[in-house]
Amino acid sequence: MAERAILILANGDWGGNDILPRLHRLVQNADHVVATDGALDHAIECDIEVHTLIGDLDSLSDPTKLEERFPNMEILRYPEDKDWTDLELAINWALEQAPASIAVFGAIGGRIDHTMANLALLEKGLHSGIPIQLISGNESVRLIQGSLPLENAGAGDRISLLPISLFATVSTQGLKYSLTSQKLFRGQGRGISNVVVSTPARVDVESGVVAVVHAVGPDEAG
Repeated sequence: MAERAILILANGDWGGNDILPRLHRLVQNADHVVATDGALDHAIECDIEVHTLIGDLDSLSDPTKLEERFPNMEILRYPEDKDWTDLELAINWALEQAPASIAVFGAIGGRIDHTMANLALLEKGLHSGIPIQLISGNESVRLIQGSLPLENAGAGDRISLLPISLFATVSTQGLKYSLTSQKLFRGQGRGISNVVVSTPARVDVESGVVAVVHAVGPDEAG
């Protein structure tokens, strides 16, 4: 499955109807769509075709006769008592397919413990060399070492840089508050709410690991 994109639909907060256009663009750009457990219900409501269903299936509204209702969907069912969350199982499966990229939609919101665990799963992308991004509403986040061209960023988009390591040495291009080989420290808010002022924009992490949060559209938070 090299050079292909996998979209994983998680069973978190999917947002309102205003998010549907972006979600359907994600689906159109994906070569394979995976749903984790109860996310299948959301996918059905949004008229999204799912190719693979992964999880213990304890959150589905109607787990009976899945094979009959979805004869073309691969179903990977796991026991409820397991050491991995459904999303971790889905990401592990996706990584085994060696895709070009993995996008995860709907993994933020709801339970705080699940949200924190899902954010930590981004480290699997660093270890594998396969970029993974979590998408929630108009925001996305991914972890980077090295360079990240902000290819989809436009003027007015908000970019926040949050060190995951103790500190990170960062340079930027095209952002309002430019950084040139400057240190950002974990636990400090200096990298929050930067703004794209020119394109192409990019972030270069010279040391450490940084979470890059990209919010599409003007920063209205003040």
